[in-house]
Amino acid sequence: MDLLPLFVITAIYVAILLIVLWYSDIERMEVFTKLLVAFALGFAAVIVAISIESTFALFIPAASGFMIVVVAPIAEELSKIDFTARTFYSEMDEPEDSLIYGGCLALGFGFLENILYIIKYSYELPYVQLADLTVARMIYSIPAHLTATMIGAATYWYLRKINGADELESFLASVIPAALLHGLYNAIAMTGNLFLLTIIVTVYVISIMVIWYMLRELKPTYLLTLTTKIK
Repeated sequence: MDLLPLFVITAIYVAILLIVLWYSDIERMEVFTKLLVAFALGFAAVIVAISIESTFALFIPAASGFMIVVVAPIAEELSKIDFTARTFYSEMDEPEDSLIYGGCLALGFGFLENILYIIKYSYELPYVQLADLTVARMIYSIPAHLTATMIGAATYWYLRKINGADELESFLASVIPAALLHGLYNAIAMTGNLFLLTIIVTVYVISIMVIWYMLRELKPTYLLTLTTKIK
């Protein structure tokens, strides 16, 4: 079975999203190599998440609802947000930067996860079904990963930068909305209902756009607050 075309279409799709994220900061674009670093760290986050999930799988069936809806979302968002916060917080000098770095890291995570799914199910599914699975995960799973982690990263940034919370407090609090969004997606995905998946992913994408707008509107106030404190 030739898996290369499935790898290629996944890579092209992810590359387009990466470029979109890069160009989304129209005022001051981030250095592209830093976004590539974030993307690569998404691979490391996969390894950490798998390690956590494998530990739980020693006691809980891997295919159980609890693993899929609770353990996996928490493990994956913990790893993604941890890498984002530890590595790129100092780079987040503008509110929307949290979305960009969190999104790039989630994109790397989603890309590698899709590749691993292709390899895993190549032994179980005929090629046509495997191609359908690949495209479905591109359309639904990767945007869900992006949304959960971007909102988690934005929450972390807001709590630390605006509310003055400490690093650990901000990190733990930021995992909550990310894991809830991720868990909700997984719960719906378990039903196999493409109509519901389309609705939830559409809502997720719109929510990111709204949050993006809100953060851009926050920026002038944020800068004014810092100026006032300095004076």
